[in-house]
Amino acid sequence: MANRLLRRKMLYLAMLLVLLASSPLAMARSKPDPDKQAHKVAKKLAHFKQGALVHLVFANNTESTGALGQLGEHSFTLLNVETNARETHSYAEVESIRKGSNEIGEGTRRNRRGPF
Repeated sequence: MANRLLRRKMLYLAMLLVLLASSPLAMARSKPDPDKQAHKVAKKLAHFKQGALVHLVFANNTESTGALGQLGEHSFTLLNVETNARETHSYAEVESIRKGSNEIGEGTRRNRRGPF
């Protein structure tokens, strides 16, 4: 009976060790699929009208604000508001998209606080 109890404890200990050893592997995250990210970006940009002001953050941590141009199958054009140059970007380059504000430049933001 003691031998049987010892086997059961060893079995539980082995199962616990296997479970603990495999949990970091299950938690490991892989990088997002670039095709999936590009598809999401294309879908988000399709919601904006041509000429809409958008603010983009790219995967290399650069940012750009401009008027949205034509949307292609793998890329889109953007008229940069700072340089007034037409830029072509692939959807895979873009990390996030926000609707651009109408206030461009420092000091143009209206005071939205009340009188108090």
